[in-house]
Amino acid sequence: MKPTIAVMSYRMLTSLINKTSFNFADPVRVLLIDAIFDDAIKKARELEANEEVDVFVSAGGNAQLLSQHIQTPLVEIRITGFDILLALMKAKKYGGKVGIVSFQSKIPYLDQVAGLLTMAVKQVTYDQPEEIDFVLEGLRREGIDTVVGASLVFEKTKEKKMNRVFVYSTDGVVRAMEAAAKVAVSKKAESEKAEKFRIIMDFAYGGIIAVDKDGKVTVFNPSAEKIVGVPRQKVLGAKIETILPTTRLTEVIRSGQPELNQLQNVGDIKILTNRLPIIVNGEVVGAVATFQDIGAIQEAEEKIRQRLYQKGFLAKVKLEDIVGDSAAIRSAKSEAGLYAQSDSTVLIVGESGTGKELFAQGIHNAGARSKRPFIAVNCAALPETLLESELFGYEEGAFTGARKGGKPGFFELAHGGTIFLDEIGEISTAMQSRLLRVLEEHEVMRIGGSSIIPVNIRAIAATNKNLWAMVERGTFRQDLYYRLNVLELRLPPLRVHRNDIPALATRFLNELRPDLTLEQVSQIAGHYLFRSYDWPGNVRELKNIVERFAVLYSGKGNPAQLLESLFRRHKTGRAACSEYEEIARVLREVNGSKSEAAKRLGISRTSLWRKLKEMPVEY
Repeated sequence: MKPTIAVMSYRMLTSLINKTSFNFADPVRVLLIDAIFDDAIKKARELEANEEVDVFVSAGGNAQLLSQHIQTPLVEIRITGFDILLALMKAKKYGGKVGIVSFQSKIPYLDQVAGLLTMAVKQVTYDQPEEIDFVLEGLRREGIDTVVGASLVFEKTKEKKMNRVFVYSTDGVVRAMEAAAKVAVSKKAESEKAEKFRIIMDFAYGGIIAVDKDGKVTVFNPSAEKIVGVPRQKVLGAKIETILPTTRLTEVIRSGQPELNQLQNVGDIKILTNRLPIIVNGEVVGAVATFQDIGAIQEAEEKIRQRLYQKGFLAKVKLEDIVGDSAAIRSAKSEAGLYAQSDSTVLIVGESGTGKELFAQGIHNAGARSKRPFIAVNCAALPETLLESELFGYEEGAFTGARKGGKPGFFELAHGGTIFLDEIGEISTAMQSRLLRVLEEHEVMRIGGSSIIPVNIRAIAATNKNLWAMVERGTFRQDLYYRLNVLELRLPPLRVHRNDIPALATRFLNELRPDLTLEQVSQIAGHYLFRSYDWPGNVRELKNIVERFAVLYSGKGNPAQLLESLFRRHKTGRAACSEYEEIARVLREVNGSKSEAAKRLGISRTSLWRKLKEMPVEY
């Protein structure tokens, strides 16, 4: 709404204002209300109560009475020297002595103005409207038949058939209205600022208390009221020491020094508070304290963790979702279920493709941390420098390309939940040292940081290597091995529980080819080739074969021919891969010596060179 001016005038003045044009510098709204004395007071109070007006404008007796009954700014249309001069010039044409009637007080500079015009002038005043008739009769008895006055006097003079001149001019009205417009615009702007400030204070998450230089409370927002447990009405204007003796705001005023991140007890509540002096022109004029309930901070942190969980840092698989009814799988699931009830570190050992991450997710979902984040990290998939920044996070400017503002690491993001460290045997000894500290101390320090961040995590690690053999070779820290291998879960390779292969193949076929009938799925999944193969790649390899079949199978005819063709090609390729893997392994052991490698492989150097040329680039 525009800044609003309410003009409380009466008849003749109202008419003059209506005839006057105003060119305000800023857009304003003008309410012109024709009322006098008690009626004007009543209407002004109604407007004020409804907060519809920014400034009132009135004149004479109306202005004097209104000023005693309203709090809103009031601009008075004053009688200027020009008004008097102009009115007396108009009155002079009637001849004789002129009477000027005003409310309660006389016009102080009237004699000087009248002297300029060589006129005889008499001033009289009235205190109540009913006195005007008596005053006018008195003037008439003295032979004065020309009267200058405001609206009510002007009206009464007409009734007595006396000569009359209205005292106000356009000049005085314009001056008053322009001044009122400036006040209204300024007050509106200040009011909006105050309202914004109030909303900020009222809806600030933390408590805010401000005091003046004498220690009296000037600001006490609803959050402070809630945390402290004291009504705002009782606090505002009171000495802070009488309300919160431990707040130390008077000490901050005295010292002029801030006190940041201070723990404080308020009854049974622990709060984290910051206290700062309010300094204006080099002088301490007060102090302000902002604080939060530590319990609320922890609750907010919990909500953040929940949002992270909802964004995708979650485990989707439960132990009961893991397919398999063989004794080996039932035993593994039973053991995993028992481990889920503990918070100790779990080491899952198994060949590649045996479902180590599925079991890790199942353990997480069966435990007390199931509603918290689950973050999986493949330690072999990232270079060491990148793995370090991903695990531990970094501060802004820690290295070239570091994200502005820094970045939390996986350990921080997993706070309250579980971090799954897959391929743990692939990390360097330097990374092993940092990892050991996190697991033992439950603390991390970001790269480039200088502060310790506590984390509450459960660690589940997985490997397809013999970690103890690595410990004996000196490539894996013994203390980290014992720290990881608290609860050990060994997963059987698929060749050990072949009876589960049809169920696994059925699950994959149902996901990949929902168009197949139950009979077709049963026929395909039960084919003897699935059970006769050794599955060195375990469940992952099984899923690859089923997926390949699902893409190539038209859905018509006997699927056996396609399966036989797929397995024949798969075994041939697998055999070649196994030979390449063996050559690459031996070359690594002999540090690249072709002669030594050929001796160990039992082939000639020529055959070795030929096979090396045929090897794919990845070997």
